[in-house]
Amino acid sequence: AGLCFSALLANAATVSVDCDAGNTIAAALANVKPGDTVLVSGTCKEQVSFAPEMVRITLDGQKKTTIQHPGKSAPSPHTVFIRGKDITIKGITVVGGLDGIHLSGPASAEIDGNVVVKAAGRGIHIDKGSVVRVLNTTVEESGVIGIDITGTSYAYIGVRIPRLPALSPNTIRNNSGPGINIERSSSAWIVGNTISSNKGSGIVVHRNAQADVMANVINANGGDAIAASYNAGINLRSEPRRDGPNQTAQDNGGVAIRCLAGGYVDGPLGTLGGKQGAKAFESGCVDRLE
Repeated sequence: AGLCFSALLANAATVSVDCDAGNTIAAALANVKPGDTVLVSGTCKEQVSFAPEMVRITLDGQKKTTIQHPGKSAPSPHTVFIRGKDITIKGITVVGGLDGIHLSGPASAEIDGNVVVKAAGRGIHIDKGSVVRVLNTTVEESGVIGIDITGTSYAYIGVRIPRLPALSPNTIRNNSGPGINIERSSSAWIVGNTISSNKGSGIVVHRNAQADVMANVINANGGDAIAASYNAGINLRSEPRRDGPNQTAQDNGGVAIRCLAGGYVDGPLGTLGGKQGAKAFESGCVDRLE
């Protein structure tokens, strides 16, 4: 097995793309093989897609690349559209599009060290049974939602896997709706992030979804810090992690924790705060806040 893996590494290629010199990412991706890396630089005014058959491809912007959606002429409304498996996007500023980065599954990706800004809809959208890790990334100024997880998908936000102690915090801010939305039987680990100044709530979990939410700073959002509804569940302490509770330094516009139409919230409140108080639970919600 080790010899086979070494052979795969030996066959992996690195392809360089300089968008300022007229190269395109799309042309490079047309010829990549599993394990290849595409090193990009410059401003790339194009729409980038990873087809379902693409596996183990890395798109590395080296922190000196911008991908900007070109407009109506593009084949997809999303700036980066991922349907492949084990795709890595890192070191890139992603600008515009209906969604900045859109996973349609079952797809899988790691989004590490990026800036996703000014999407008309959602900064990052994860759908149809997809799995994603969002690490060291800023998602801001989206027209609807910062990070949206739906359709039985799974996301690690700020943590690579629950059993690794090191955090990779994200910043989700100044989006026109909630910072993070989880719905329709999806799940997420949300650990160690800063979620602030979004016009909606900081984190919304609803429609049979579930989230483990720890050690985040949830500040100055227009709605609640965290809201659960329609049989959703929120764990504010969860094994195997040992992170501290969530915090608020500047009150959110609603309450710290809200639950309506069924669901539960379990664990320490920490210093989460809202202008309307610590919590608001409807009858039928399970209140296990400490």
